[in-house]
Amino acid sequence: MKKISVFVLCCLALTLAAFASPKSAKMTGWVSDAMCGAKGANAGHMACAKKCAAAGEALVFVDDKDHKVMKVANQDSLKGHEGEHVQIMASEKDGALQVDKVTTMAEKGMKSDNKSEQMH
Repeated sequence: MKKISVFVLCCLALTLAAFASPKSAKMTGWVSDAMCGAKGANAGHMACAKKCAAAGEALVFVDDKDHKVMKVANQDSLKGHEGEHVQIMASEKDGALQVDKVTTMAEKGMKSDNKSEQMH
């Protein structure tokens, strides 16, 4: 009886852990700096975003759907993409995005070269 109880508790714990783990979502938007936020969600902002990031300003993701500005936990994942229109795979962790993959968007469609796609 004791072995069955331990087995049931382990299965319950594993089930809860599976539901509690963050799910990755695909999102399209702009990499901006925290100072400019949603105002930087356009192609004309690239030079400013690069300058602000070089000065230590945090990078943020601005969602295309509602222009929501989201903090990014792993800043290194967006380095080199400042001011770019991107598609990301990310999950939310402690109120910030944990970016797993970044793909640069072209004007019409997505670029497929190795420089534009990075796994983090």
